[in-house]
Amino acid sequence: VASFVYTISLAQYISFTTIIDVLPHNVFIYVTLIFLWLFALGVTLRIILKQTYAFHKSHWIIIMLLNPILGLLLYGVFARDFATRKFRKTRPMIATKAFLGLEEKTDPDFDKHAFGSVFEYARKTTGRSVYDGDTRVRVLNNGDEFFPCLIEKLKNAKQSIMMEFYIIRTDKIGKRVLDILKEKAEDGLDVYLIYDHFGSNKHLDRSYMHALEKSGVNIGIFDPQTISIINSNINFRNHRKAIVIDGWIGFIGGINLGDEYNHDSEKFGFWRDTHVLVSGNGVTGIQNVFVKDWYYIHGEVLDVPLDKSCEEQPGLFTVIESGPDFEDSLIRDVYLKMIHSAGHSVKIVTPYLIIEPELMVAIKLAVKSGVEVTLLVPGKSDYLTVGFATRSYYGRLLELGVNIYEYDDTFVHAKILIVDDRVASVGSVNIDPRSFHLNFEATTIFENEAVKTLVETYDDDMKKSTKIDADAWKERSIFTKLLQGIFSLFSPIF
Repeated sequence: VASFVYTISLAQYISFTTIIDVLPHNVFIYVTLIFLWLFALGVTLRIILKQTYAFHKSHWIIIMLLNPILGLLLYGVFARDFATRKFRKTRPMIATKAFLGLEEKTDPDFDKHAFGSVFEYARKTTGRSVYDGDTRVRVLNNGDEFFPCLIEKLKNAKQSIMMEFYIIRTDKIGKRVLDILKEKAEDGLDVYLIYDHFGSNKHLDRSYMHALEKSGVNIGIFDPQTISIINSNINFRNHRKAIVIDGWIGFIGGINLGDEYNHDSEKFGFWRDTHVLVSGNGVTGIQNVFVKDWYYIHGEVLDVPLDKSCEEQPGLFTVIESGPDFEDSLIRDVYLKMIHSAGHSVKIVTPYLIIEPELMVAIKLAVKSGVEVTLLVPGKSDYLTVGFATRSYYGRLLELGVNIYEYDDTFVHAKILIVDDRVASVGSVNIDPRSFHLNFEATTIFENEAVKTLVETYDDDMKKSTKIDADAWKERSIFTKLLQGIFSLFSPIF
């Protein structure tokens, strides 16, 4: 302890004397530096008092003490808690979780289903309703299945359209879809559109969006972003991709609204992704998520009727959400429950693989229990740094006996978890800390015939992928190992 205090004190002394040598010597500079140091000390004490694991706190404490100015800037942008205290006054329905009451209380017989315990856990953990036999799920692989289906359903809309994406581009496919929203709004339908400011702002034609709004499309911008110490929400993004049409048709998954998701990109060419089309009673869960997000943005509770028509398909279905407005990482916890429930196989598809200790332990226990765990990740990454960080986990996973496949020279953006080829999740959630803790996410969990389609697609993807050989992986160059190690240090903020 004495050595640590001495080292920190010496580092602080060097840091401040260096700044003083560069800046003019006057009372204002001294007062400012003292204020910053005391402010950094206060933030450090707050970090120490946070109820979380030590390894989540230690690096921030060291950065803050070694360089208070840099520490305050980095902490303010990347590590501050989501501002929820104001919700008691400004968004009481979120603070009290009143939105959970918008879904009817269902009472499925969990014991009749092989993975009923997973859905029972999901209901107890999230408060979400679980639907039994009254919701149909259809898998839509890639943009060439998703966009034609979406356009068809939008053209047939009669009452309302709710649409939210993390990324919206006013490119070819973007305008084609948004033009339909414009036409429907002009025809008198209730049309609502949400996009995330961080994900979409740089991709939008301002005049086009203004014309869209003028036509009657109601637009919500999720947390307009500015980099500042005052803005505590810069690091939190609405990563959801959800659509509800006429209260009984829904879409949810990994596909955003842009040409690259429709295989129309010079950089990527073919873009592997997955969405699901949901119809029937369970669409209530998707609409509930949208209504909550609209309320978060505008403070207005949408009164859009639900069509409670049932679409018969045997099996359980639920929609769950997570985000920094919840105290727990709800989707991550349900995923852990699914993996712990595995009897013979776990199949994961993710574009970004940053494994936290809890998930690594779950994978280890599954493999040691005789469960075959297989990962499918991109052979081509959209971000070079994230690609290095993803591959930094290969060594440990290969040692455990996990099968790792890279899709040949292709970027995979799908987010899929399949357990025992019986129960699955498709949504917006990547296997990384950002999706589990920082982003607003939504996913479906279902145990029905649609899982077979996912399994068939997964098997087909394996044929187009290359398995990582454990022995060959050990022989990679020291330079590659160094790059992977460096970028893995920053992986929690990717």
